[in-house]
Amino acid sequence: MNTNLNKELKRYLMILIGGVVLAAGVSFFLVPNKITSGGTPGMAILINYFTGLSVGTIMLAINIPMVLMSMKFIGRGYAFRTIFAIVVIAMAADLFIEELKFPALTQEPLLGAIFGGLLIGIGLGFIISSSASPGGPSIIASFIARKTHFKEGDLIIMLDALIVLAAGFVFPTLDSMLWSLLGVYLTSRGLNVIISGRPSKKLIHISSNNAEELKTQLVHKLGHEGGVVIEGSTLHSGNERGLLMLIVDNSKVRAVHQIVEAADPTGVVVVMEASELMGI
Repeated sequence: MNTNLNKELKRYLMILIGGVVLAAGVSFFLVPNKITSGGTPGMAILINYFTGLSVGTIMLAINIPMVLMSMKFIGRGYAFRTIFAIVVIAMAADLFIEELKFPALTQEPLLGAIFGGLLIGIGLGFIISSSASPGGPSIIASFIARKTHFKEGDLIIMLDALIVLAAGFVFPTLDSMLWSLLGVYLTSRGLNVIISGRPSKKLIHISSNNAEELKTQLVHKLGHEGGVVIEGSTLHSGNERGLLMLIVDNSKVRAVHQIVEAADPTGVVVVMEASELMGI
């Protein structure tokens, strides 16, 4: 019981931190520079521009009914944590903008998009990794992710992009939409760093005529005992080639290139991010 309680309290603490960080990104960087974001904050910024209603009030008005209608799909625990996140974000945003009236930290739209987007992404990451949602489209994304193989983060960004495109029709200049798109991209980067962590390893595919010798050199020089060798043939010539797949630290990628160049100058190397690892 104590373990479960501690786990739940930790979740709520992380949601609190994430909500305040997200609200700070909206209040200090986006709203003053007429830049929108994705999700409910973005919708609230657009509506605030027309109506003058507080950003927090608009977020509550949009989110609470949506959460209540979706409770049977997302579960009570998830719903309660989501409601807590929504309330924290709304109250923090109104506290910063309406009550304390903090000035904008920058009047430069580029800086507003960069730092606003990153703060929102970091805040989202804390909330989502704590089994909650900041509301709005992310509730829809969470439901779709549970039923499909799509990643929740990718779905959120797709829905957010649609909201941001609306900024081009709302704000007086097209610049606002372009800055907003930059902000959404940086939000995705901040979100992925918190959820997946910064990739510290690379997945490397090596196509070689001398796969066995290359494998021996890699193990000898890198001390790498993992990896797989697959035998196959090229599409056009039908020549037999080996395909090596291995995971290495970022710092060893250059060494792999040098080993392949020395052992097989015709070898082909493809390097990819290993952003989610399990079982190693």
